[in-house]
Amino acid sequence: MRSKICAMAVCILCLLAVSAFAADITGTWVAEMAAPKMGPGGGPEGGGPGGGPGGGGPMKFTFEFKANGSNLGGAVLGPMGNKNEIIDGKIDGNNVSFAVKVDAMGNEMKINYKGTVSGDEMKLTFTMEGGMGGPGGGGMPPMELVAKRQK
Repeated sequence: MRSKICAMAVCILCLLAVSAFAADITGTWVAEMAAPKMGPGGGPEGGGPGGGPGGGGPMKFTFEFKANGSNLGGAVLGPMGNKNEIIDGKIDGNNVSFAVKVDAMGNEMKINYKGTVSGDEMKLTFTMEGGMGGPGGGGMPPMELVAKRQK
């Protein structure tokens, strides 16, 4: 009986230790990236995901993260000023993954983010599903951005 209690205590401590090592990303993070040259809403002059700003100017993303252990919530403010709730958010050590659903000119699109946190910097790669271009997000390749924690 005593060995079962000890084993249970060790298991609980291990679970607590794993959640203690999840990166603390709660707060506001901002990233900028150049508008892609092609893609939904784009053309030779550039255009962002789902018809973002053209002309090659930078696109700004604001991430409002709310971490709760290994669960991640919050919202993403996109380059067009649209705010979308984070879904399927997870934190595993310094790795993060989450998604947002957006309306791209009447077509629903899901943007999937994956990345790593290192101090006050987060490197993210995102891919798109759905939208005007079908399941692959209009043939746009995965894109990368670096978000910095706002203090």
